[in-house]
Amino acid sequence: MRGSVTLIVRLLAIICILTGIALAHGVSVTWEACDEEISVKAAWDDGLPMVEAQVAVFSPLNPASPFLTGKTDDEGVFVFKLDDSHGGVCDVQVRKAGHGEMIHIDLSSDETSHGGASVYTTGQILLMVVCVIWGFAGTAFFFHSRKKRKTDAHT
Repeated sequence: MRGSVTLIVRLLAIICILTGIALAHGVSVTWEACDEEISVKAAWDDGLPMVEAQVAVFSPLNPASPFLTGKTDDEGVFVFKLDDSHGGVCDVQVRKAGHGEMIHIDLSSDETSHGGASVYTTGQILLMVVCVIWGFAGTAFFFHSRKKRKTDAHT
């Protein structure tokens, strides 16, 4: 029994360490419209800006290929002008080091800013990890107790 508890504690520690590493690679992209310009700000989940991240802007008229490409500045910001007279949805893709996000800007909307896609908080992720581990531990203890009962019944 004591060996099982030690194993579970070790597995919990490993999973928590790996979860922390995985959280370091999240991306948050926000945008804001001011006059005729659209400002896109990209940052890692820890708040540091995505410096020199690749940006591709796709027009609603031709969503298959980008009409504008560039890189973010030292603050993770990329500013561009777009003709919104046609309406539709403009897609903006921001990528760096294999990580990135695509946001969709509705040009026919009166919305002037948006926080990008929602991301789970660290607390939510930890709660999910704990629930999964609790499920695995419960299943392991269930089968361990059945095995022990069978061996006790044969003696």
